[in-house]
Amino acid sequence: MAELSAEAGTDPLDFMIDLALTEDLATIFTAVLLNSDEDAVGRMLTNPAASVALSDAGAHLTFFCDAGFGLHLLGHWSRELGKMPMAAAVHELTGKPAAIFGLKGRGIIKQGNAADLLLFDPKTVGRGVKRRVFDLPAGAHRLTTDAVGVEGVWINGQRVADATGMIDQDIRPGRVLNDFAA
Repeated sequence: MAELSAEAGTDPLDFMIDLALTEDLATIFTAVLLNSDEDAVGRMLTNPAASVALSDAGAHLTFFCDAGFGLHLLGHWSRELGKMPMAAAVHELTGKPAAIFGLKGRGIIKQGNAADLLLFDPKTVGRGVKRRVFDLPAGAHRLTTDAVGVEGVWINGQRVADATGMIDQDIRPGRVLNDFAA
């Protein structure tokens, strides 16, 4: 905004308001408020006492787009910045949280475990551009992002998605987990 407003010869706030008005208030502005130092975040991500996790249970889904944070870990932090090996990033998203939360038969590929699998291309995995969709009750909007580089998703051994998205909206092989390790 600072660059654009300087080019236009106006105050940054005035520029933002004018831009929003010319776009019929459909403009989405984002700001990096926390964790903008990628070296510091990289150290936090790889600290053995840390666990990669994110959720506000959708409380801010019209303002923030945390969808695809796991894909962002794989693509941005692992592949692009090299802050952790890809195998370590996968473990941060699978085996480590399963162990922390005591999820029996989950988090690692092993005979007898649930076949919850994500097939991705390590050269392209990531998340797409944030976009607004109007699929909430009464047509309200939220922000989302599409998966990039994902070839397939299996839940309990049943394929539910391919490279183009969900295979069948009626397929629901998941189940509520209520049996945890002590």
